[in-house]
Amino acid sequence: MIGVLLAALKIIGIVILAIIALALLIILMVLFIPARYRGKIYFKEVPDIALSVTWFFKFLSLNITYKDGLDIIGKVGWFFKVYSNHDEEEETDSIEGIENYEPEVEEMPDTVNENKKENITVENNKKAGVISGKQENSEADNKIKELDKQEKKQSKKKKNKPKKKKSSAKKESKLDKLINKAKDIHYLLTEEENKKTLLLMLEKTKNLLVHILPKRIVGFFKFGFDDPSTTGQVLEAVAIFYLLYKDDFKIVPMFYDEIIEVDISFKGRLRVFYALYIGLILWLNKKKIKTRPK
Repeated sequence: MIGVLLAALKIIGIVILAIIALALLIILMVLFIPARYRGKIYFKEVPDIALSVTWFFKFLSLNITYKDGLDIIGKVGWFFKVYSNHDEEEETDSIEGIENYEPEVEEMPDTVNENKKENITVENNKKAGVISGKQENSEADNKIKELDKQEKKQSKKKKNKPKKKKSSAKKESKLDKLINKAKDIHYLLTEEENKKTLLLMLEKTKNLLVHILPKRIVGFFKFGFDDPSTTGQVLEAVAIFYLLYKDDFKIVPMFYDEIIEVDISFKGRLRVFYALYIGLILWLNKKKIKTRPK
């Protein structure tokens, strides 16, 4: 009996350890196996967009496309579709069809005509009574409205005097708040320890953006406007991002044609562990920032 109990406990312990090991393995996979993304954007009068995000050899995948309409499909285990926006649209269409359904009811022509005649006579009687009542009450209503107007004018005159004092006090309080905020920002940027902390946070944020941004961008951007000076201004603005695309992405200004055509293919990755690491550093350094003493 004791041997059977020990064997059962041993099996339970092995199962628990296997579950813990599997959970740790899944956590480590999520942290260190990167999620990869790739996309393609083409635009010439009509946009054509395709974006996919995958993880662990496409074990998890999310595909987003937009051409004639938006299509979103999520899959698990390479084959099992777990989400599609078209399924939701079909459900809403069926629900709306059920709500808008009205059964047809046929009425006999004789009964319909009799009911119409009765309704017309009742409505005529009601209208005659309403007209006579309106004529009697119109004079009393006019007198009441005149009294109400006089009372409102007197109340407005009384309220206008203290409002000026309140508005001036509010302006002073808003000005004080703006001055205090300016002092807080000045202290935040000029205090020596805050400078070091902010520079470190800025550097880590830049590292995170470099990690998230696409590793490769290929394609071209062809543009032109009616005014050649506008084309030159856009070219000057786009040239700022040269370090991101370099030689793989071509900028083609058209100074004598009016056209906008874009063809971009990009891909990148995101490792969850690195994003959490940078987020932890930013959170810890945010606590070190000193505020202006009151």
